[in-house]
Amino acid sequence: MDFKQIAQEVIENVGGKENVSSATHCITRLRLILKDNSLYNRQAIENIKGAKGVIFNSGQLQIIFGSGTVEKVYAEFARLTGAKEVSVSEMKNEGISKQGKLQQGFKVFSDIFIPIIPAFIGAAMILGIRSILTTQGLFGMEGSLADKSTTIADLAKFLKIIATTFDYLPVLVMYSATKRFGGNPILGLLVGFVMIHPGLADRNQYVLGTVKPEYWHLFGLVIPAVAFQGGVFPAVLTAWFLSKVEKITDKYAPQVLAYILVPTITILFSNLALFTIFGPLGNAIGTGLGAVIDLLYNKGGAFGAFVFAASLQPLVVTGTQHAIQGIEANLVAVTGFNYIQPIWSVSIIAQGGGAIGMYLLYKKKSKDREIAMSSFIPSLVGITEPAIFAVNLKYSIIPFICSFIGAGFGGVIMKIFDVKAIGQGLTVLPGLTIVTPQTLIPYIVGNLVAFTLPIVFLFIYDKVKGVPKGYEDVSKKNSKAI
Repeated sequence: MDFKQIAQEVIENVGGKENVSSATHCITRLRLILKDNSLYNRQAIENIKGAKGVIFNSGQLQIIFGSGTVEKVYAEFARLTGAKEVSVSEMKNEGISKQGKLQQGFKVFSDIFIPIIPAFIGAAMILGIRSILTTQGLFGMEGSLADKSTTIADLAKFLKIIATTFDYLPVLVMYSATKRFGGNPILGLLVGFVMIHPGLADRNQYVLGTVKPEYWHLFGLVIPAVAFQGGVFPAVLTAWFLSKVEKITDKYAPQVLAYILVPTITILFSNLALFTIFGPLGNAIGTGLGAVIDLLYNKGGAFGAFVFAASLQPLVVTGTQHAIQGIEANLVAVTGFNYIQPIWSVSIIAQGGGAIGMYLLYKKKSKDREIAMSSFIPSLVGITEPAIFAVNLKYSIIPFICSFIGAGFGGVIMKIFDVKAIGQGLTVLPGLTIVTPQTLIPYIVGNLVAFTLPIVFLFIYDKVKGVPKGYEDVSKKNSKAI
């Protein structure tokens, strides 16, 4: 593959090197900030060799090349253009001013959670291994593997101790959010530990009424001394406030005393705001969002599960799915289970099914057919962007619609059999390790249904109305466009 030629074609189709303000790349995408967004040629870029899709999001032109390719394309692109090199986070800040307020809010939430997702994944994998060791009746045996061996029993205890990510969720969120808002993340870390201090009453027991907390009488206020286990939204709001207090204090404090006054005032007022304003407000937000999802999934029956599963990937397209990650983390931290993970899984593999459906309809040896197969593979490990943007939305919305309808039926199966996970961040094949063993078979069946139905729907659509408009490169006699 001629990476220099690819980079040259990108330059030609984004308005020339003089139209490039800055450039960077992530794991799969070349990310560009353009001076004039009207100058790029989307269709021409999509036809460049190696390009799997084009997205315009967060004020950025993002070209999907895939891991292993994007780094080499970027190196040639940077050399040819001399474009200012920035980090992904800096580019997000450069592009965020071009977004709407709601989109900016979701992007901030994404920036907070993406850095701590590896901790969720690692903890989920470890908990999954522990679950296999301690589940009764697994593999048809009496008791569990841990019952058969003292060594395995001790290993299970060890794994439980080290997989404590969800116990420290507010700490992780405070650190990441404070850093995102431009504050001192170490001060955020300290406030995060206050949120789960053992001297505070357990929030879950407090809500259930099984424990009576101590009450503080401060400044005319009566404040319950209750912890914030699983407090995602209290942490985000408090981190924002902490960052503001720190910056204001640093601006006005005498320089000779700033080293003492800034952290002292920041810690004091941030914790006071946590217990009096942002803690209760954040809990109310989390409870409200949780109630909406609970109403849709747990109270809405099969129909609610269908709608929930079908709606997740449309949320991904708009970039508004990140708040759900916080709700998932809260579910695991508070209840130990996550019923959203199986729904994520079927929504993801369904997009892979849509890509395979189009792969089967495309002409043999066509470029689009190759892209369809290569875009399907990432969906097996939980990545849908290549399938969505390089195949299912490339020419028509029909493959995307067939995919999220298939996801809806997969969600119904997950609901009927009450499939749950013990962590988050792992879906489809990796998700097998964190699904409760009792629901492993329904999990597999639900994913197979979600994968297969989009293929069936696309073939039916092709038979009835012809291939979706724009997918000219297909081998079907009934190829009239709609």
